[in-house]
Amino acid sequence: MGMLKIAASGAYYTGGGARGKETVDYENVTGIIPVIDKDRVQQAVMWRMIQIWISKDARYTKRFDLLRVCYIDKIEDVDGKPEIIGKDVKELDWEGLQDLAVWKDLRKIPNYKTSDLRTAREIAYLEYSRLIGNKIDPDRKGYNYASLPALIIADDNRVAEPHKTKSNDEVIAEEQENKSVGEEEKTFTLAELRKIAKAKGIKLGAKITLEEAYQIVIKGESGE
Repeated sequence: MGMLKIAASGAYYTGGGARGKETVDYENVTGIIPVIDKDRVQQAVMWRMIQIWISKDARYTKRFDLLRVCYIDKIEDVDGKPEIIGKDVKELDWEGLQDLAVWKDLRKIPNYKTSDLRTAREIAYLEYSRLIGNKIDPDRKGYNYASLPALIIADDNRVAEPHKTKSNDEVIAEEQENKSVGEEEKTFTLAELRKIAKAKGIKLGAKITLEEAYQIVIKGESGE
């Protein structure tokens, strides 16, 4: 099957957000992901994996709070298979859930620690079940996640159907649904926020920070 070894660099913010907090540069942070289309690698690493990889790198001890920028510096094909093969979805940890989401393109699985683990596992269970042809309706009478049987991840190449292009409003709604109350946003880049702001007719200053742009564009707060 093979895997992809990724080397990334960039910067992240420590503390409670961008304003008044320290910026930490990182480089040659490496990790392994399942083989996916190359055009999906940037988003997979930025949204789901880079925080995990940085937390495992002994060079970076300062708390990761908000991603500032992420560059993909190198992609290598390596031997191996996803470690989650043969595991029960109901027992996956956060890293395993991100691997499943990336490998099978299951975009409804919450990003790393943007919900509680139990909720993320349940969503993963429902989405993976749908992928393998066993759609479960959580709204049906008598549904109880705790009573569902183990769901073992198979060694196959099935992935979710191609996703339609989302509108700006759909992207925002999905991100807000997947993040916890009080959790700082970890997915949008400043360039993406500027694009959404332009579509909404919102003017952002040239020197605006990522956090400030997020507060205005996503949370709807007024700029100065």
